[in-house]
Amino acid sequence: MRTASVEAAEVATPTEAPAVTRNAQADQVFKSMELINSVVEARTHPIYQRHGIHRADYPILDALSRHHPTHVLAPTQLARQLTITTGALTPRLDRLEASGLIQRLSVPRDRRRLHIQLTPAGQRCVGAVSLDLSSHLQEAVQNMGKTRLDELSSLLAALEKCLGLSNEQPWPVVGGDVGQCPRS
Repeated sequence: MRTASVEAAEVATPTEAPAVTRNAQADQVFKSMELINSVVEARTHPIYQRHGIHRADYPILDALSRHHPTHVLAPTQLARQLTITTGALTPRLDRLEASGLIQRLSVPRDRRRLHIQLTPAGQRCVGAVSLDLSSHLQEAVQNMGKTRLDELSSLLAALEKCLGLSNEQPWPVVGGDVGQCPRS
């Protein structure tokens, strides 16, 4: 006859996790991406500072600017597009509203809801920041040549697809499905 403590011990015995083989090439790709991201962040920080915004605020302005023609989104839509919580979004919206770059609009038929609208000053700001960022990034890759830049763009597009990103959704969706990776 088995005792309860023996049965409990058998149940509590951990099973071995399957062995994970590391892919050195994939590791190197992601290390390179992390390094590039760090360098880009450090070099673009002065651009955001010059325009009086935080780096974390730019994606909000960018998302609103892409929502034509009204430049209006609900906070939950914004949070979902930016893969942040509404709680993390609120202080950013407060900062942008205080700067006059966005405004909160009440929804006429439901006073509990708000929409976020990009102001004309916000449109000018996001346009200026976008131009400065584009100029900076063009300068950074100018020595690569058109062929290598086309190849890099193609490879990055394939990686974005593998990660479940799309042109319509420039910021990743949390919990989104991983896309189908093209193979060559």
